[in-house]
Amino acid sequence: MSFLKTSFFSGIGTAINLLSRLVTNKIIAVYLGTNGIFLMGQLRDFLKITSTASSLGTSNGLIKYIAEHKSDSQQLNNYLSSGFKIHLFASLVVAVFTILFKDFLSQYLFKTEAYSSFFIVLAFSLITMAIHSCILSILNGLKKIKQYVLITAISSIATAFITVIFVMQFDIEGALYALAVSQIIAFVISFLFIKFDHSISLSQFFLPIKKQYLKNLSKFSIMALVSPLFVVIATLFARNYVLDSYGENHAGSWEGMWRISAMYLLFITSTLKFYLLPTFSQLEGKALKKEIFKVWKFVLPAVILFVVVIYLLKEFLISTLFSAEFKLIEVLIGFHLIGDVLKIMSWILGNLIISKAKTKVFVFLQFEWSIVFIMLTIIFMNLYGFVGISIAYMCAYCIHFLIMNIYFRKLLWAN
Repeated sequence: MSFLKTSFFSGIGTAINLLSRLVTNKIIAVYLGTNGIFLMGQLRDFLKITSTASSLGTSNGLIKYIAEHKSDSQQLNNYLSSGFKIHLFASLVVAVFTILFKDFLSQYLFKTEAYSSFFIVLAFSLITMAIHSCILSILNGLKKIKQYVLITAISSIATAFITVIFVMQFDIEGALYALAVSQIIAFVISFLFIKFDHSISLSQFFLPIKKQYLKNLSKFSIMALVSPLFVVIATLFARNYVLDSYGENHAGSWEGMWRISAMYLLFITSTLKFYLLPTFSQLEGKALKKEIFKVWKFVLPAVILFVVVIYLLKEFLISTLFSAEFKLIEVLIGFHLIGDVLKIMSWILGNLIISKAKTKVFVFLQFEWSIVFIMLTIIFMNLYGFVGISIAYMCAYCIHFLIMNIYFRKLLWAN
């Protein structure tokens, strides 16, 4: 499927997903305030780590190898079976650890053990989330974009509905439990699609595991596990640093800025993720260089347009998406949006690194960004106050993008 056609279909799904997020975000902001946004930010960071650990970081490898071997039924079946069993067994282990350490997790993330029982429900939802992720990776690798979009769209609408009801009825506990329940519902939806898709049989998921396929998929584990781990460590540090320095209102406002960023960048990343990894995996040399610049030429104007519009409408967007309590976002938004432009351009090159399974390079770059962001956050917040965290974000991605271009200089900039 072509880049434009893929972009069109995924854009539809992304628009529905974004609308659902806007609704749930507004409800959480109005009913729960900056503290609610802060707590949900803590939980989402935890889920980034557990969702990756629940697949042992093999989702991108699954996409790559299914895309490469979709015409070879034997190879395809072995990757389907291996990927499914990795997701299932790893998620079971993560679920057990989540239950065992529920008191610690509640205290660490929420500063109280009052939410310990929630982690029992979350643990079970992690298993369904892992299988749901496996199914989406398979559809992505097979380039079944329409099915993928339908699943994510229906799941987004269901999640928004559940979150609104739970928050209005049960406040912050409702928001937490809604996140767990929505993952279970997403699994049910994706499972039904696979069950009634005649091109994929459930028996393909239960073939014996072969060492060769596990080894191939495991090449992607370190990259996928390291990425959210370093990013989450950096964002948890930054969020708590703001909390300790200025209080929950500032910490919640910074999380609100991240929410705005995540929502509009969703348009770009959701559109491209169907296309980049399978395409980059199959190209080399001049053809690969041409493809990267083609994507950049499409993405850069789109991101800049988003950034300019969001900045000009910042007061309207903050009041619409959140409430007057989040007015501090205006202090952060300028530098953060510039950082977003550099972030998405870096993300494209990051997909290139993943597609070529350059594990050591990927780990170094993720570590580099996290360390630079943490150090600059401390330096710039001490120099410039609250706005320093956004200056740090912008500078960290500027350095990150520069280093990536230096690494790929022969591919991108040599004649």
